[in-house]
Amino acid sequence: MTGFKSSLRAGDADAISALVSGHGRRVGLPATERDALSALLRGRLDDSVSHEQASAGFQQLAERLSSRRLSVKTWITLENLARTVGCFVASAAFGHQAFETIAARGTPNQRFLAAIHQRDLGAASRLWHEATKGVPSEPFWADGGHYLWLWSGAAAGLAQFEETSAFSRVVSGHPVVIAGPAPTSLTTKDLSAESLTARVIMQDVLSWDGDTDPLAGACELAYASRETKNWINETEAWPSLGGFQAVSFRLDQSTAPLPAHDSTVLRAAKDPRRLMLGGSSPNMIPLMVWDVLTVRDVSLTLGGTTFFASQTAYTQGNRRFKHTLAKGTDETGSTGELFERCPTFARHNVSENLTLVANLLAGGALVADEDTTRVASMPVDEYLGELDELYGKDRA
Repeated sequence: MTGFKSSLRAGDADAISALVSGHGRRVGLPATERDALSALLRGRLDDSVSHEQASAGFQQLAERLSSRRLSVKTWITLENLARTVGCFVASAAFGHQAFETIAARGTPNQRFLAAIHQRDLGAASRLWHEATKGVPSEPFWADGGHYLWLWSGAAAGLAQFEETSAFSRVVSGHPVVIAGPAPTSLTTKDLSAESLTARVIMQDVLSWDGDTDPLAGACELAYASRETKNWINETEAWPSLGGFQAVSFRLDQSTAPLPAHDSTVLRAAKDPRRLMLGGSSPNMIPLMVWDVLTVRDVSLTLGGTTFFASQTAYTQGNRRFKHTLAKGTDETGSTGELFERCPTFARHNVSENLTLVANLLAGGALVADEDTTRVASMPVDEYLGELDELYGKDRA
C-alpha cells in the first residue's frame, strides 16, 4: 500500500501498472485480470473512468476471480486496492470473497478473525474455545480471549489485564474519556473529579483551548502515532510532554527505545493488530480503546470520532501541520493530495477498525457519544457508502 500511495501522490500511472503487474503475477492473478485492475486504477487516477464505472468494474473483477483459488491475503489486498481510489462499496465484493475463502479452507486463526469482523459473537466464542480449551497458550489467542471477554460482557473468552505497569497504576480505578478529533456531544458534564481524558497529540497539537474545547482542554493521557513520535524526536520536544500523566505511542518493534521522563510515563501502547485480517493496522482510536481496556477497573467513554463517516473529521483545535509534507490539514484530515485519505483508509482497513470498536460498544465494554454510536451501529455496507460519498466521488 505504501507503493500505491506514493504512486497516486506522484500521479505516476506507469508505476501503478508496474506494481499491479509484478505483485499480481506473484499472487496468481491472470494477465487479463491484471490488465483490468491496472486499467481501473489508472482510469481513476486520470479521471477517464468515473467512480461509478470503476465501482462496477471492481465488482465484475471480483466475480470473474471468484472461481480461482486465491489466498485470503490476495482478496484483502484487492479489497484495499479498490479503496485506494475511493471505491469503498465496491471493495466489499473482494472482502466477501475473503470470507468465503476462510469459510472453505481458512486456518483456525482466520476463522476466528472472520467471526469478529462479521460481528458474530457466537461463532467467535465457539472458535476460541475450540482452539484454546479455555487456556490460551499463544499471544494471538490471549489477545483474542481478552477481546472476546470484553465483547461478551465476561461471558466468554478470558481476561488478560495489564496489572503491574506504571500505566496501569495511573489508569486503574478511573473513568476514562477518549476524546477524538471530530465534533462531539460530550461536555465537561461527562467528566468527574476522578476522570482521565485521553486524546491524540500531533505536531502543534499538544494542548487544547480551555474556552472553546468541549472538555475544557482536559488531557491526562496522550497518544501519539509514529509520525508524531518522529516529530517529537526531531524537534527534541520531549520536555513538552510533562503536562500529561502518561504518553502512549503506536510503535513497531524496530522503533528506538523511548527516553526516560521525570514526571510522565512514556510507553508503547497495546496494539490490537493481531485482531485484524490481512496485515491491516489499527487507527489511533481503536488502538486507544484497546489499550485502555487492557487495564482493570476502568469505565470507558468514547466521543469525537465517526471513523471518518462525516465531513468534519478534525475540528479546528485538532488540525495538524504535517511536517513530512509541509502542509496543514483541513477538516477532513486532508492536505489536498489526490485520493489522499483513501490509501490511508485502505492501509488501515477502515471497516475492520470500525468493527473492532463497534463490537465492544455493542457488548457494553464502553459507551459512546451520539455521533460515534450512530456510525458504530451502521451495517458495514452503509458505512462504506458514506465513505464513497465523502472521499470517493468527491476527490477535492
